[in-house]
Amino acid sequence: MKNKGLNNRFDMGRLNSIFAFHYKCLWCDKAGADCFHHIISASSPNYKEGEFNSSILNACPIHNHGCHLYNSELHNTENEKMLLKKVLKILALESVGMNDLDREFFYIYRELYGY
Repeated sequence: MKNKGLNNRFDMGRLNSIFAFHYKCLWCDKAGADCFHHIISASSPNYKEGEFNSSILNACPIHNHGCHLYNSELHNTENEKMLLKKVLKILALESVGMNDLDREFFYIYRELYGY
């Protein structure tokens, strides 16, 4: 998937290798996800500033048009929790190891995961 529009700070090499065969949009559950959305971004009421926000745990495959752009529901806390858990499940199923950035992100936002 290409990085559409804004520079999103994700490690695109790592992101693309992990999600290489995952084409489903995590918002609508339909095929054809074409960008990565920051689940927790500066627009989120749960946002905390830091480099940890570029963690792969914060990267949500999504349809840019129709699901991402102008979707005010994405930053509803319950929806953020749902998307974070979906990404974590995918990464666990793919046996993706966490790096220091991922561990810090998980720790900072642990309450959103239910911990």
